[in-house]
Amino acid sequence: LAYNGTYSSARYSTLAQITTANVKNLQMRWALQVKSLEKFEATPLVVDGRMYLTQAPNDVLAVDAATGRVFWQYSYEPSPKARLCCGIVKRGLAILGDTLFMGAIDGRLVAIDAYNGKPVWSTNVNGADPATGYSITMAPLVVKDKVIVGTGGGEYGIRGFIAAFDAKSGNEVWRFYT
Repeated sequence: LAYNGTYSSARYSTLAQITTANVKNLQMRWALQVKSLEKFEATPLVVDGRMYLTQAPNDVLAVDAATGRVFWQYSYEPSPKARLCCGIVKRGLAILGDTLFMGAIDGRLVAIDAYNGKPVWSTNVNGADPATGYSITMAPLVVKDKVIVGTGGGEYGIRGFIAAFDAKSGNEVWRFYT
């Protein structure tokens, strides 16, 4: 399950429960008070009644999709050396089995246990000091057993790339420079 719904990146739901005939009957069931004052650009993932969402700078929340009750919150503490050009943005997660994947603003890729919110592994995607300007604001993409991310930071003269990581270990499998 991924941020864009499918590999075609359509960014819309193919579900048919809400139609032009019944949309007028929709009602708010719950609201979630978040702690972030940054912009929200993330699409939540919903799996087996749990909604997983991100809030800037690097938080992941697991919420009961029916009631809004928060099951857990994971807060990743980025390096204070992290440099971002255009505000703190967190665009979402990917999930494979029971593991969530989040790119961090200091250029790390973090795997989180979807059941309890505990970190499974964390890897430095760029292999460099966060002060060099590398960041990850995108939602990772899972393809088979690989987690794919690209880097941000071109404003700081970084060398951009797309890389794939083994979903179980976090080890880099390949890298393509753009």
